Amino acid sequence: MTDIRQYLSKFSNKKMLVVFPHPDDESVMAGGLILVALKEGWEVVVLTLTEGDSGKIYINGGGRSTREIRREEMASAMSRLGVIDWVMWRFDDGRLRKTKKWRERLNKFVEITDPSLVVTYDLSGVSGHPDHISLGLEILKLTRKRKIHLIWPSFIEEGRVIVDSRIKKYAQKPGLRLRMTMGESLKKWLAAFSHRSQGLRGFIGMDWYLAVLLRRNEWFAGMKPNKKYRYRYVKFRV
Repeated sequence: MTDIRQYLSKFSNKKMLVVFPHPDDESVMAGGLILVALKEGWEVVVLTLTEGDSGKIYINGGGRSTREIRREEMASAMSRLGVIDWVMWRFDDGRLRKTKKWRERLNKFVEITDPSLVVTYDLSGVSGHPDHISLGLEILKLTRKRKIHLIWPSFIEEGRVIVDSRIKKYAQKPGLRLRMTMGESLKKWLAAFSHRSQGLRGFIGMDWYLAVLLRRNEWFAGMKPNKKYRYRYVKFRV
């Protein structure tokens, strides 16, 4: 298992693109990595393809739309992580598999930002969400075409319980580990729980302060350029 700090130190072009379909994915899956990369002098751009407005929210919005709530939460999370360069597009939540415009725009965005390393979901999508899988497929194609390094959030055995059992065999096993300091873990989980509308306590299985103490590791799997990766879309209620 390679330490993520050691892995990052080998890059000369220190530009990272963290791209996910929905707000909160970035903090829960890679908040610690974002913090460490920024600390190590990387330029980090966080891109969210949708406003996450199709899903259920678990707070009283006080008259605000779901889009307004999720944008405000994203801004708070990015502030806690110290991310200045973040972008939230407005493609339809839950419909990435069936649409094409986002693919063209993403291709141009990758060309402009010129990252040496991209972070997104693997082809399991973790939860089996079709947006997760669709983005994973598109990024895999783009990074291979442009010869860009790609890493996916991954999980060791106790963490794999959050991976949907129907797609668990498509989830990649980790080869990179980030052990966060207590301060890094605090910032990561405060950022993640900034997405209050998402009821993360239920997803993670604990309150934020326990996550700070007990969830101090992030795991990642590196994409192998010549390996054929399998995937499967499963029935998923958006």
